Amino acid sequence: GIVERLNYLADLGVTNLYLTPVFCAPSNHKYDATDFFNVDPMFGGNDALQRLISALHARGMELTLDAVLNHVSDRHPWFVAARSADADKTGWFTLREDGSYDCWQGHHTLPELNLSCDAVRDVMYRKPDSLVQHWLARGVDHWRFDVAQDVGVQVASDVVEVVGRSFPHASLLGELCGYAGNWLAEGKAPGFHGMMNYWFRTAILNWLQGKIDAVQMNAAVRDARQGYGLSGLLCSWNLLATHDTPRLRSLVPDARKVRLAWLMQCTLPGIPLVYYGEENGMHTGPDPDSRHPMRWNESDWDHDLRAWAKALIALRQQHAALQWGDVLVLGDRLPGNALVFLRHTGVPGEEALVVINAGEAPLQAHLMLPYSHWYDGVALQDALGLAPPTQVQAGTIALDVAACSGAVYLPSTPYRNYTFFKPRNRP
Repeated sequence: GIVERLNYLADLGVTNLYLTPVFCAPSNHKYDATDFFNVDPMFGGNDALQRLISALHARGMELTLDAVLNHVSDRHPWFVAARSADADKTGWFTLREDGSYDCWQGHHTLPELNLSCDAVRDVMYRKPDSLVQHWLARGVDHWRFDVAQDVGVQVASDVVEVVGRSFPHASLLGELCGYAGNWLAEGKAPGFHGMMNYWFRTAILNWLQGKIDAVQMNAAVRDARQGYGLSGLLCSWNLLATHDTPRLRSLVPDARKVRLAWLMQCTLPGIPLVYYGEENGMHTGPDPDSRHPMRWNESDWDHDLRAWAKALIALRQQHAALQWGDVLVLGDRLPGNALVFLRHTGVPGEEALVVINAGEAPLQAHLMLPYSHWYDGVALQDALGLAPPTQVQAGTIALDVAACSGAVYLPSTPYRNYTFFKPRNRP
């Protein structure tokens, strides 16, 4: 049914669709595969996936699938063969004489694959006919890898190296529900290209719920930039909710702060990942309640939130600084309760100063900006239309942002026949 909803996704501004596992499995969630090379009939089988790929590509959209390298169903033929002492499969799992075996977080229905076994790596990602490469060759664009901490950094590095030879444009991203700096070290053996940025989600929710202050919020962004590296951060997914978590509106009931969360998701470095229904203010509880079907009845939607989400998605897509710019954290220099950061590409004129004031009082302060290419006299306009215009004055900016509100200041030139941002100043 997704093909029939692509107009909806295009209207929202979606460019990439991520699906949780679609391969044959006994459960609804499909993280317990019995066959990695066939789409479960409940989703329409292989033909339905190929129709979806074709329809997405025709619109310039891409598809990311979910790869579970760590474990399979206890009904998988590989595991059944291993327990039957099949010589070809006994090394694929960790089996014990008492009949027990390694299984994911103690769930006996999810036996863990032995990823130290070359034959397992071959069938999962190394060979051209492996799980990962098989589907990339059939039009899948990218992969997200489940439970990265169990897959391991060494396997992640091997996946990126091996798969990248044949599919250099595929983004390979891992799931880690916390800080992921060691997985994305620049200049060292890489892990995945990016990670699900639960670090940002945790910081955003803790801040908006009053569990941490703005000092920690600003520090969390700085820590991610230092630990993930710019490329790792830009390739990671910024998320506010997933199939494993309660939804944003269920955790942050204040509509003003929900808007601030969306503002952070779309302006912090990384790729915004929108869990279906979040754009309409969908409410659900913890997993499995969080996996309720999409609510298509428009009378159930928060139309103001949807308009806000669409505007932020469009804003990000219109400005290079918000897509791939570096980040300079500034908010912990100011009084009050604000996250402030500058996104910049290094090209003069491609910048955005983002201010999120989570305080209950207006943020009225002068900000010293250690950035060379916003010259004296550069005019700044809030792209959101919420804060009054301001101006750079000898490296200082006067901020005036309302309580529980935000601004995205973009530079402009107030003069005719003159520009501050001359090409000869570019690096």
